[in-house]
Amino acid sequence: MKVIICSCARCTAHGNEYLFDSANVVKTDVEYAYEVEGFDNPPQIEIEYKNIKKEVEDYEKKSPLVKIDDTYITKATPEVLMEKMYEILSVEWENLKGISK
Repeated sequence: MKVIICSCARCTAHGNEYLFDSANVVKTDVEYAYEVEGFDNPPQIEIEYKNIKKEVEDYEKKSPLVKIDDTYITKATPEVLMEKMYEILSVEWENLKGISK
C-alpha cells in the first residue's frame, strides 16, 4: 500500500502532519499485529509527502488531500484515512486468519 499525503501549502495549513502521524499509527499497528499472531511478511505500507494538488480538480476546496494507491481522499481527516487503510488491510488479514486455522 502506498499512502501519499499532499505536501502543498494549503494541505499543510489544513493539518497534513496529523494525517502523516495517523498513517504511521496504522503501519505500526499492522506490523505489531502480524508479529503477535506469528505471521511473516506484514504488508508493505509506504508513506510519503508529495505535492499532489494538480492531480485533483478544484483542490483548493478539497484539502487536505491523501492518495492511497489509486484512490483519492479529499478533505481527509485522520479518522477517515485510518478507516480506509484498515479497510484495505482487513481483506488480507482475514485471508491470513482463514489460512492459519
